[in-house]
Amino acid sequence: MKKKIIWIILAALIIVAIAYKMKAGNSAISVEVEKVKKGDIEKFVEESAVVKLENETSIYSVAGGRILEVLPVVGETINAVDILARLDDSQLRLGIKTLELKKQALSAQYDEAIKGVSENEIRKLETLIKSAEATYSSANRIAQNNKKLYEAGAISEDVYQNSLTGLASAEASLEAAKISLDIANQGKSQSISKQYQAQISELQLQISDSVKNLNNLIIKSPISGTIMSSEIAAGKTIQPGALLFQVGDISHIYLESDILISDIGDIKVGSPVLISNDDIGINSAKGTIRKIYPKAFSKMSELGIEQKRIKVEIDFNEATALLKPEYDMDISIITDSKANALIVSEKTIFEIDGKSNVFINEGGILKVRQIEKGIESKDRVEVLSGLKEGDEVILSPDISLKEGMKIKVSQ
Repeated sequence: MKKKIIWIILAALIIVAIAYKMKAGNSAISVEVEKVKKGDIEKFVEESAVVKLENETSIYSVAGGRILEVLPVVGETINAVDILARLDDSQLRLGIKTLELKKQALSAQYDEAIKGVSENEIRKLETLIKSAEATYSSANRIAQNNKKLYEAGAISEDVYQNSLTGLASAEASLEAAKISLDIANQGKSQSISKQYQAQISELQLQISDSVKNLNNLIIKSPISGTIMSSEIAAGKTIQPGALLFQVGDISHIYLESDILISDIGDIKVGSPVLISNDDIGINSAKGTIRKIYPKAFSKMSELGIEQKRIKVEIDFNEATALLKPEYDMDISIITDSKANALIVSEKTIFEIDGKSNVFINEGGILKVRQIEKGIESKDRVEVLSGLKEGDEVILSPDISLKEGMKIKVSQ
């Protein structure tokens, strides 16, 4: 009786096992699919770009000195040749006045020299020198004292400048008197005229050069535009060559980008560009590559890797007031495109022996199809051969899938 029960149990287990195996053999694996569709596809290089001004200039100081006033402020619109700042010109004007006094005195001495002089005139000149020396000594003493008082804040700048003018005038008078006496003692000669003319010409050159330097103390803008930055303030002292202003025309902009040399081969002048910046609400605005620089340069990546890159310029065809100089933009440079192409997701493709393949749903059975890829664009791929429109390809196939397996499409 016990043996019979055991055999009945074993038979039941065998029947259950056979039923389970038959059920498992008939089960289908659930998969996700997408249909092969036709559409437009583009291949592009993604990079970042910086907004630049078409017409921009930096203004540097030609001369040094103290800034008297700064006229425009940052953000103000100006015209070409507008005055931007003035430097203190008092010392230079004093020097010009001194040179003009010397020239006048020398011209008068020349007129007298060519006439000849008497003994009485020589004695008069000697007396004049002594008087001029006394006057110069007094003017020098006053100027030195006034300098100390001015630096201590005891007198105004005008009083100090007047004493310097007086000293310069006394010095010019003394020098003129000495030259007059020298010429009188020499008497007339054929070289007197040339000597005087040479000295007068030299003084005139010094005066002209000083006037030119005077003009350099007035800072003007060479272009019309907007004051982008100002590096100076009234009362500060600057040196020659100091950066004063940056001026640019914000109505005309372009983009500048650095492209990896591995990507530059597919980029040409005229290649279309899509420009975006989510922060300021610009999405896929249109631009065009207008210039590719001829020389590569080295640049460190954010990860500290040295890269070779090529600079390109991009015309921004859709002008907008939202863009400002030095804004960072995201760009996609379109290097290839095709309309009405067969397209699948890159997540459907896997490689076998270096060839591209996909799994397709063929009546609920898994089949492998070898395909030829065309344009690859981010997460989409063009199929040149191996598939047709409407084919169902398996998304994200894993290594457990085998050709011939039964499948069902998950909803």
